[in-house]
Amino acid sequence: MTRRGRLSTAGPDARLSSPSRRTPDPAPVVPVVGPVRTCVGCRATGPRSALLRVVAPATGPGVPELVVDVGRRMPGRGAWLHPDRACLELAERRRAFGRALRLPGPPGTRAVHEHLEQQHEQ
Repeated sequence: MTRRGRLSTAGPDARLSSPSRRTPDPAPVVPVVGPVRTCVGCRATGPRSALLRVVAPATGPGVPELVVDVGRRMPGRGAWLHPDRACLELAERRRAFGRALRLPGPPGTRAVHEHLEQQHEQ
């Protein structure tokens, strides 16, 4: 005798429950090789090799200026960004660099814009 909602058998032959809003089907798992980082602009994740690392080096008082860490080895806190103008503009509009790098105000992004322009020309 089985109760309502319980399965009479367990194992691979058992009936799976139907998906609902409370328990949707799990998203397909896509294996990613290597470290995964989140873009501060679009908030999408991607492999570390596909994103730019941006750092605000300690230069003293004034408005901090962002620097692209090409070798991904500079000291300090870094923010990751897709090498795309749209992601950079979205990060600036959301003021994401200040939050990600824990800065008191919005940093200058001139060097990041120049780096993306150079990459686009090549």
